[in-house]
Amino acid sequence: MPPKQKKKQMTSIVSSAKGQRLTRSEEKLVRQEEEKKRSEEEEIRLAAERVEQERIEKLRLEEEERTRIAEADKERKQNELPELIQILERNRIAVTKMNKNLREMNKKAIDLVDIETGNMQEVVTDENITLCLWANFNKNPRFKGYAFVNHNVEFELPKPLAMSDIAVRILHTHYDHISCRSPTFYAHQRAFKIKTTAVEIGAAPNEDEEPQAEGEQQETIEDQKAPEEQKAPEDQKASEEQHTLEAMQSIDEEGKAPRLSRTKSAASTSSKDETEIKSSASSKDVIGEDVDKKLPGIDTIQEIPTVEIDDNIVDFRLYTPLGGVYYYDVLKLPPQPKFVKGWRIVQLKDTGLQTCIYPPESTKEDIPTPDEKEGENPPAPPAGITIKLPPKALFFEQPKPARWDPEGQQWRTDGIHSITFEPEEQILSFKMDTFNIFTLTQRYHINMPFQFWEIRPLAENDAILTVVAAFITVKIRIKDLCQLCPVSVVDNISNLRGKWMSASSLIVSMINAGLNIFPGADSEKYVQINAKNKQLTLHLYTEMALVSSAIALRCSKWNFTSDHEEILLQACESLSSEMIADEDWSLYMVRPERSHKLKMKESSEELSNEIAENTDFYSNLYHMMRGLASDAAKERILTIDNLFNSNMHEILDATQLLTHTVQVN
Repeated sequence: MPPKQKKKQMTSIVSSAKGQRLTRSEEKLVRQEEEKKRSEEEEIRLAAERVEQERIEKLRLEEEERTRIAEADKERKQNELPELIQILERNRIAVTKMNKNLREMNKKAIDLVDIETGNMQEVVTDENITLCLWANFNKNPRFKGYAFVNHNVEFELPKPLAMSDIAVRILHTHYDHISCRSPTFYAHQRAFKIKTTAVEIGAAPNEDEEPQAEGEQQETIEDQKAPEEQKAPEDQKASEEQHTLEAMQSIDEEGKAPRLSRTKSAASTSSKDETEIKSSASSKDVIGEDVDKKLPGIDTIQEIPTVEIDDNIVDFRLYTPLGGVYYYDVLKLPPQPKFVKGWRIVQLKDTGLQTCIYPPESTKEDIPTPDEKEGENPPAPPAGITIKLPPKALFFEQPKPARWDPEGQQWRTDGIHSITFEPEEQILSFKMDTFNIFTLTQRYHINMPFQFWEIRPLAENDAILTVVAAFITVKIRIKDLCQLCPVSVVDNISNLRGKWMSASSLIVSMINAGLNIFPGADSEKYVQINAKNKQLTLHLYTEMALVSSAIALRCSKWNFTSDHEEILLQACESLSSEMIADEDWSLYMVRPERSHKLKMKESSEELSNEIAENTDFYSNLYHMMRGLASDAAKERILTIDNLFNSNMHEILDATQLLTHTVQVN
């Protein structure tokens, strides 16, 4: 019997059943229909349960993945902390051994005298330290200085020391272990963390407590300045190391939560979008609430700790020490061996390295010359130094030397004069009023603002970020790890290029190498920016990272002239590493309340907010890219790798491309 006739028959049977008793055949048909209806309802229920179970299982797997990443990140940080302590300890031991070897070398310096010069000059090097040592045995009153030609170091000896039993030490540590003692350094580090991780800022730290955290590493330098401190008891050393460990743990805890929450924010946003389809307005509310839980308000971000400093103190918000630290000092020569009737006689003194004070302290017995006034002393001749710029740092202009002030625990620029620089040879010469520790500094914002940026996908979970800065073009490849892309020409940071590392490690390595494209929290005070809604830019970096595996993005010239509440950028779907033609790029406008594709192009003569044909308004950039993308691009966006997304977001948040890219005139 056809289904339609059977249905009509059942309808008639049911209607007739209301008035009279059903026959057996009719009752059978009714039971069969009811069973079929129950069976269909059961199948629908089971299908709905399966869908719900799949959704719950998917959420469970995503939560497990987030937990795994969080645990791996926690384990990595726990491993990094002892490793950092070991590095600091190795540096301390290396300097201690160097001082011990230096004492032994000074004791037998007469055996190492150069026949041509009549003095001793020795060089000791390894991958982290270069030691140049010169001892005065000839005592020539006309001696002016000596050049260690093979190591590009030359010193100028003040005339009053030409007849003294002294040794000149120039120790170059290729790492900077002194700047961390400065209060301005810690203030800058706190401000930088506030900017990159959007951590809510509390009260300013206690000024009495901070020097204790800074002073725990003073043992490294004092080993060279005060030999008697090298014999500190073992229990004191253990307590200092424990104090260092506690300080580093507090720093680690400060940055731990924000990083995990940032990753969780991106992942949770993605999981919500995969499992539910909501209206544009509700989607924006969900993303806004989710990100707002991780990010503080704009007012808290602007509260940056400040440290009052004078003009002669190096401000780490304006300058960055590069190339390591130079120890330039004068040591007293220990008693040298004498040969008497075949015997070698040595006077033993357990005094360690003794620093020669220069300029010498004036005494009452000093007799003024006729040209001097009674009670006045002539200024002591300065100590000159000439060095070639360190080979593992990028200098884009003449560096500024700074000397260390042990009392104020600051880098200072006063007391340094007669500075000359040869750009072609990269040779820097200057004079100091006294022998001192010094370093070279470069402007922090020398490569800001940026002129252009672009994110181009190469493959799934693989993209390259290009930033055209003021002096250099930087390319960073981002996958589950990050890499500073190699270049055809060998430069000073070739040892850094091509190495895969985490995003945070790459940022620190680039800053320490002089390739700084990462603004500080208050960089807008020192460099021109394109001011935009701060909360909008924070959200947009998250959304850009989520789509960067399938969508190419780059800056737009119209973003420089648009409103404060509007961000304009170019985008194009890109599923391969092929170059993108200019006509394939489209222009998009993002506002706090909605986003849409513009009808105009980058090459248009006037800015127009008219929406493109056959397109809709969206709540944000992420949903807009998903709504306009192909099925293959959507699949890539939905299956983005968490590590890739985290690295991309961290780099974008650190570079602040949307606000620190300005139009070049």
